[in-house]
Amino acid sequence: MLKQRFLKLPLIAAALTLAATQALASAWPQRPIKLIVPYPAGGLTDVVSRLVGDELGRVLNTPIVIDNRAGAGGQIGLQALLQAPRDGYTMALVVPATMVTLPLTNPNYKIKPLDQLEPVTIAVDTFLTLVTDRKLGFKSVQDFVAYGKKHPGKMNYGTPGAGTSFHFNNVMMAQKLGIEAVHVPYNGEVQMLNDIVGGQLQYALVSNAGKNFIDGGQVSALAVTSRNRSNSLPNTPSFKELGVDFVSDGWVGYAVAKGTPPDIVSKLHAALATALNAPAVKSKLSDMGYQVVGNTPEQFRQIVRQNHDSYSALLQSGAVKLK
Repeated sequence: MLKQRFLKLPLIAAALTLAATQALASAWPQRPIKLIVPYPAGGLTDVVSRLVGDELGRVLNTPIVIDNRAGAGGQIGLQALLQAPRDGYTMALVVPATMVTLPLTNPNYKIKPLDQLEPVTIAVDTFLTLVTDRKLGFKSVQDFVAYGKKHPGKMNYGTPGAGTSFHFNNVMMAQKLGIEAVHVPYNGEVQMLNDIVGGQLQYALVSNAGKNFIDGGQVSALAVTSRNRSNSLPNTPSFKELGVDFVSDGWVGYAVAKGTPPDIVSKLHAALATALNAPAVKSKLSDMGYQVVGNTPEQFRQIVRQNHDSYSALLQSGAVKLK
């Protein structure tokens, strides 16, 4: 009889744990939710998160508190997420750098994204723009490719650093276009753009940081890497539109720590999808040039795996060199 009671204790404990987890999920949220942005205030990721966070707060009827924790390539912010309780009251912004490139290229990066994080949704797909030195006179991607094939290995391109997503995407673009060029890494985009204007570089794939240079006529914008034209650059065709099968893999997403109750993850995903598709939010993001996504956690996880596999292949083949 006593033995039977002892045998039942683990079952009772498991039932109580399950009941507590279900109660936590059904009551969530009951207090403010912290959204960690592992980058400084004022940047793209911060602006997107504040816009989405405001609407998410309205959907959930609870405040969303933005907490900028910059440093160590995003590790400081993600470590803060991992140190917080797994109760759905702390989430974090994630991008390809923190989920894919840094884990692959930086041995000092200790976060193991798919082991330690639970992807919730991709908020938006971002894009890059192929810009070139105006003095070269390129009017189209065809002109650019013709020049590159006529001068193999003679063109230089810049990125904000070796092993960044910019670097990987430049290599993928060159492979699709059948050109060869020399990589010149920088510490950021501004000096890189200035060197294109000055003629030291021939081209680069740039983020929104290049828009003022494009609008000011300092560089030529030949194509964008989104599936369709961007509202922020309506006169610039997409590579897909030009018949080139190249779409960059930039995105901004949100994740929680692994171990967060699945019901809470589902509720958070549904709330984020609703917030992202609110007309005002969708319109503002579109004006910024971004395509709202709001995919499922499993779809997000699959995209991270695909990015990881394609980047790994480029590293293993030697197409992307870190030094």
